[in-house]
Amino acid sequence: MVSLLLAVLLSGVTSAPIKTDYAEAYQESLSKDKPLMVVVSAPWCPACNVLKQTTIEPMAQTGELDDVSVAVLNKDSNPELVKQLTKGENMLPQIIMFTRTESGQWTRRRLMGYQPKQPVRNLIRSAVTLGRG
Repeated sequence: MVSLLLAVLLSGVTSAPIKTDYAEAYQESLSKDKPLMVVVSAPWCPACNVLKQTTIEPMAQTGELDDVSVAVLNKDSNPELVKQLTKGENMLPQIIMFTRTESGQWTRRRLMGYQPKQPVRNLIRSAVTLGRG
């Protein structure tokens, strides 16, 4: 069963594609007027891997991430961007949600450490609500 789920996840059959390119996710956020959700992780981080496998990927499969643009950033591959987005906070993993308000200002909210689905759902719901003003 697990291998079947893994095969589906690796085949790229997701409702909302998860991007590893921040610039692409950012542009999608602007063009589609969606909040931008950035997941900061590292391949050596056990909590990061569990977050991606048990929260982020299943939520993408079920369409729960359709209302946001998602980028997963590897802290080791993008140290300067990660430092800027996390404001220097080194804890992994982090989920940072950027939302544009009607005035064009960006708000920033985040969850730190491993998160099950419900806190991520709540973060998405509040971001989408804020973005709609």
